[in-house]
Amino acid sequence: MLLLAAAPAFLPLSASAKPAVVVKSTAAARAELGREAVALLSESGADPDSEVRAAVANAWGLLANRAAVPFLKKAISDANPDVRIAAAAGLYKLGEVDGLTNLIDETKTLGGAPPTTPAQELRRMARDAARARAVLKLGEVAGENVRASLLAAHKDPQGEVRDAAAIALARLGDPTAGPFLSAISDSDDAVRASAAHSLGLIGREGRDLLAKMASSDANASARAEACAALGSFSDPDSAGVLSAALKDKSGRVRLAAARALGRRAEPESTAALKALLEKSPPPELSLIAQSGLAERGEDVDLGLADLTLGQGDPELKSLAIRVLGPVRRPEAIALLAKAMRGDASRRVRVEAAAAIIVRLRRIEAPR
Repeated sequence: MLLLAAAPAFLPLSASAKPAVVVKSTAAARAELGREAVALLSESGADPDSEVRAAVANAWGLLANRAAVPFLKKAISDANPDVRIAAAAGLYKLGEVDGLTNLIDETKTLGGAPPTTPAQELRRMARDAARARAVLKLGEVAGENVRASLLAAHKDPQGEVRDAAAIALARLGDPTAGPFLSAISDSDDAVRASAAHSLGLIGREGRDLLAKMASSDANASARAEACAALGSFSDPDSAGVLSAALKDKSGRVRLAAARALGRRAEPESTAALKALLEKSPPPELSLIAQSGLAERGEDVDLGLADLTLGQGDPELKSLAIRVLGPVRRPEAIALLAKAMRGDASRRVRVEAAAAIIVRLRRIEAPR
């Protein structure tokens, strides 16, 4: 039986605090830890920080448990668009029709009079960027079921939304990647970088162009986006390009190459990440490499993750959580529990709680 099927999904935190007595049963200890993690997610859904609320909504969506439906239904009315998008996607994954309708609504333009002040223009740009993210999420979770909505978004007055729709449609097999392939050769650095990013989201075309850009483009941003895009492929040749990019003079490119290798599972990528760790790279690069290896079941040293969780950088601590989540050793879940209970960052505590729940569900799942 899965842990969350047995544990109350919205247990008050006071009822799930650390037990007053020593829990002797391993199964009972796991259940108690699971209830504590679920309670933290529940109470954090109302956090003043929209980044935390979005992390909670994303966590519930990834956990795919119907006990989260009441929270997600409330979250689709959040003031922050990223919280609403995550909540709507989670509801759709759980079979709730209003999740799909709300996600489609997030893609639509609000209309109204054109902006007349810089502040109004900035708000419009923020709304359009959020609409573009909603379009991408819509294509990701609903696929062929929303082709009509994606085609409508492809005619949107805002280019950012049209590009997002083109990416989503290309993922479904529509021949819309051509403009991005052409833009790879543009003289403008930002255009090339944006085109590489888009092709990476599609993940089916432009491999040779991206490999050339990753290895020889004069602009570091373009090289970094090309490396990130190559994470969507799985051929030995582009794995070699990414391995070489780990030595790029730009730290941004090195990080992008490591993340891309972490997304790929072929032996060449695994070997490249292991070789990188043997050179004792800086902490962020090491954590990215370790998380990629851990997610494919490779054994990793938890010393750096432990040390990182004691530092003050929430972004690095999030990487440490990613390292610990897939690791099966008992010390990994102990470190996750410590982070969930005591980290200064609420977002890190939420991420640790979600990792704990995923881990415990794997343990409790019938074999």
